Amino acid sequence: MAITVETLQRSGHGFAVNATSADASGAEELVAAPGVGKALKLSALIVNVGAALDVTIGAGANAGAVVTPILGPLSMAADTSLTFRFGEPIRLAANTALVVDTSGAGDVCVYAEGFVDDA
Repeated sequence: MAITVETLQRSGHGFAVNATSADASGAEELVAAPGVGKALKLSALIVNVGAALDVTIGAGANAGAVVTPILGPLSMAADTSLTFRFGEPIRLAANTALVVDTSGAGDVCVYAEGFVDDA
C-alpha cells in the first residue's frame, strides 16, 4: 500500500498530479491538505485501473478509509478508464487532502488537476 505521486509543472497556477500504485487500498494521499483557511478545488480527474476494483476519490482519510467521498465507489472493470471534467470545480472542505482508496490490490493510476483557493 504505497503510492507514487508525480507533481507536474503547470504553466499557470494550480496543481496537476499523476499518481500510480499497485495497491491503493488504505486511502492514499494524492494532494496534501493546503493549510488553514485554504481549500482544494478539483477541476479534472482521470482514473485508470488494471484490475477490477472499486475506486473512491475523497476528501481526507481516517484509519485507512476515505472520510468524505467525492466520487464513488466506482465499480471499474479491469483495464478501464473514467474521465471527469467539472464545469464548476468541486471544493473540498477547508484544509483537507485529496485521497484515493481502492477495494484491494491492483494497479491504479489517478490524474488530478485543480487549484487552491480560500476556504
